Amino acid sequence: MLGLIVAALRARRAAALVMLVLAAVTMGAAVAAGAATGPLARGAATARVEAATPAERTLSVRSSISLGTQPDDIVGKFQALITGVPAERSVLGVRYSGVLRVGDLRLPAELRAVDGFCDNATMLQGRCAEQDGEIVLAPDVARQLGLAVGDQLRQDGGSGTAVVPLRLVGLYAPGEPLGWYWSGLDGVAAYTTRGTVAKPGGAAVATYDALLPASAFDRPAQINATVTRMRAGSLEVSSAAATLATAVAADRRGVRRGLLLVELQVLLVGGIAVAVAAAYAAQERRADAARMAIRGLPPWRILTGTAGQSLLPLLVGAAWAVALRPWLWQALAIAVGVVVAVEWPATRAGVPALLRVVQPRRPLVAATLEVCVLALGAAAVYQLAVEPAADVRRDTGLGLGQAAPLLIALAAGVLATRALLSAAGLAGRTALAGGRVGGALAGLTLGRRRTAYRIVPVIAAATCVLAVAAQDWAGAAGARADRAAVEVGADRVLRVAPMDREKFLAAVRAADPEGRHAMAVAIGTGTGAPVIAVDGTRLRAVTGIDLPSLRAEAPAPLAFAATTLTLRAAAAGSTVTMQLAAHGERVTAVFRTPAPPAAPGPPATADEDLGAPPPPPPPPTLVESTVDVAVPQCAAGCRLVSVETNQGPVELLELRAGGTMVVDGATFADPARWRTTLARAVSTVQAGQRDNRLRLQDVDPPSERPRDNRLYVVDTPVPLPAVIAGDLTLSSDNDVPRVRVFGVEMPVAPHLVTSVPRGGAEGVLVDLEYATHVAGPPGGVPAAAAERLEVWLGISAPADLPDRLRAAGITIAGGDSADAATTRAARLAPAVTLRAGLAGGAIALLLAAVTAAVVAAVDRRQRRAELTALRRQGLPASTARTVGRWTAVAPVLVAVPVGLAAAVLLRLLAPAPVRPFADRWPVPVAPVQWLAILATAVVVFAVLLPPALWSRSTRDDAGRSR
Repeated sequence: MLGLIVAALRARRAAALVMLVLAAVTMGAAVAAGAATGPLARGAATARVEAATPAERTLSVRSSISLGTQPDDIVGKFQALITGVPAERSVLGVRYSGVLRVGDLRLPAELRAVDGFCDNATMLQGRCAEQDGEIVLAPDVARQLGLAVGDQLRQDGGSGTAVVPLRLVGLYAPGEPLGWYWSGLDGVAAYTTRGTVAKPGGAAVATYDALLPASAFDRPAQINATVTRMRAGSLEVSSAAATLATAVAADRRGVRRGLLLVELQVLLVGGIAVAVAAAYAAQERRADAARMAIRGLPPWRILTGTAGQSLLPLLVGAAWAVALRPWLWQALAIAVGVVVAVEWPATRAGVPALLRVVQPRRPLVAATLEVCVLALGAAAVYQLAVEPAADVRRDTGLGLGQAAPLLIALAAGVLATRALLSAAGLAGRTALAGGRVGGALAGLTLGRRRTAYRIVPVIAAATCVLAVAAQDWAGAAGARADRAAVEVGADRVLRVAPMDREKFLAAVRAADPEGRHAMAVAIGTGTGAPVIAVDGTRLRAVTGIDLPSLRAEAPAPLAFAATTLTLRAAAAGSTVTMQLAAHGERVTAVFRTPAPPAAPGPPATADEDLGAPPPPPPPPTLVESTVDVAVPQCAAGCRLVSVETNQGPVELLELRAGGTMVVDGATFADPARWRTTLARAVSTVQAGQRDNRLRLQDVDPPSERPRDNRLYVVDTPVPLPAVIAGDLTLSSDNDVPRVRVFGVEMPVAPHLVTSVPRGGAEGVLVDLEYATHVAGPPGGVPAAAAERLEVWLGISAPADLPDRLRAAGITIAGGDSADAATTRAARLAPAVTLRAGLAGGAIALLLAAVTAAVVAAVDRRQRRAELTALRRQGLPASTARTVGRWTAVAPVLVAVPVGLAAAVLLRLLAPAPVRPFADRWPVPVAPVQWLAILATAVVVFAVLLPPALWSRSTRDDAGRSR
């Protein structure tokens, strides 16, 4: 029997090769999906970890310690308590809070001793601290204290601690400002040795920060156990690593389940293709069965001889896959059962029935199969309508919802086949009655060749699977690009090393004077959402976003360019201090008004009542005077920020710069140009405007809140305009909402929108210039933790713009772009899963094309004989060719639209089981991607029409039959 089967296979090489290819492709795709699951899941997990922020990958440990006289030993004991923490990098340090004092100047700051500081800092002046008592400071901090390298200062930790003398030995800048090392070193600090930190004698804080490697997030339970163990040892542990590890595990699960879904879809399409191919092959082998029956062979041998011609190539094509993935034997067993089932009727039919060219109908069997397919399709539609939400990242079973594309397309294909046969038969009869021979012949041929159109459900199913995958991929690709544009903010972004905000803003404007290509941006956190401060004058030109409310009208700044200020005031020996902003630097101008001459007191009397209370002092006599102060820093321009007085009433009359009026009496007397503090502090200045003068008087309100005795110039809208996206809970003061910007809670006038650049659905957008004027200087923070400075570049920015920014004094520390962000998102788990689905759809289309080739080959031989007979009876060759073409392409022309319609229906009923993003980022994507549908139609027709039109060779046969 084996020899008979091999001989039959040699005679029918094409059919054997098709079965071999179907089995190999189907099983090969399943094996490839299984083999790729591990690497793809690992790659997606690694991409997720690499895309995480330093805070998400950092595990921080804190503990209050007393350093004593052996600080190294104490820190060593603290480090010994930290066990089981895998670290790619780690930083050990100690901190002590206190105040730096230089004369009467006081600045809250920490003493810090951090491992690796000298290796990660760039010394701008002097050297790194090596001996106890030596410190290094950021230039801004040294400038606030009026210190130069080599100067002395003190550190005061408060009551019960020693005052420590210090010496400034160097000024530093972060070597890699945006790197992980500096991500946790925010705030004002003096960096020194451990011995110096131990000198005050108070309680210090030991710190340990570890950057966890990507491998650590493979085991979230181990991270949780490590955190729990250290907390049980009285250590303060904070980390978002467990949350990131959970997200990584969900990504891995999503990739595995997504590839399993693709694998099952390919197996289902391959199984259907094998069944159709076996059914068509069985028609050709009915003559073999008849000859074996004539020879008196038993049914089981007839079944072996006929089914073996399909089973042998099927087993050869699938055996290797079963050896690699043993569970595939179940799919192979089902395929074997299908082949045996389609060959079984031949063993029960008589020889005359086997030799008939037109086989008798079996309506009960066909109807049963069609009803089952329709029932499954209806069940899939019902499940999607009842429970449309799906997510392959969840631990849910694989049911009808996951097989919906196949089931709906198969059901639609069955219905379309029925409609095609009925319509074709009716059209053929109508054409015959009208004398149209070609149309009648084509319609009647289509109508009576019922078994030939079992290929329609297969093509429809493959088309639907590919169209659904293409829609999901196209929608996700568009969503990733949109999100990248929002998250990055602009076409390109340059990250900038920390510097003063005003100096930064001026430098960007100087590098791009036209204001069309570059925009200064500062990003901070507050209110639970990112706060993005942008140069509102350039927002539309750089990003295309038009938010006119961001730049509400405001009074012009009180600015000047001179080296001398002249103040005319009426005072009684008071000191008037003015704060000036000079392009990134703070300048203090101190005006000391002369004291009035002492008035003679009343003459003493001998009978003076010594017990009477003294009379109240007379009000001070205000003497008008003019005081000059040199301000050489303002030669290139300054802006008046605030004024204050230290005692008694002072009346300000006018302020001139180099002889030019800066603030006249009317401006001093205008209440709209002056305000008290906007921060949550108590104002200790009382202002009054009258007679073209501004009167300042100190008050001492009873309050424990911080105090501010300055009167500020109003050169910004108050409250500050803020564009807000998301349902944010804002703090309020007297029903005025407030947002924390640059460390200061500012009253804002909110304007609600759906999204803001960089923040997306949640964020606050303010004007950088206005916010800087309200918040003041950054307080000497050397790290980028408090705020991140960036330059956003428009899509048409010239190539030399980064060089111009550097020439303007900006240090570029890195960069990003919308394209790079899109590429990063394409490496994450959702994109990986969608690509696998697209590959699965392509394989399904390949299986359908192979099956269509089998059908075309079988039908071609049958049509050749029929059309040859008709040609001998006078049928024109052109009519024969037309009939051949239409009967060949009709299944494709019907099945492809059906599959595309099923794909559209599926996405109207339910969203994709793979969201473009693993988090809650909104995805405003249209449910139907018509461009993807059109592209799928083009690809499917390009693949399936050539095999179908293979029957055009009937033209040659018709020509030879003349």
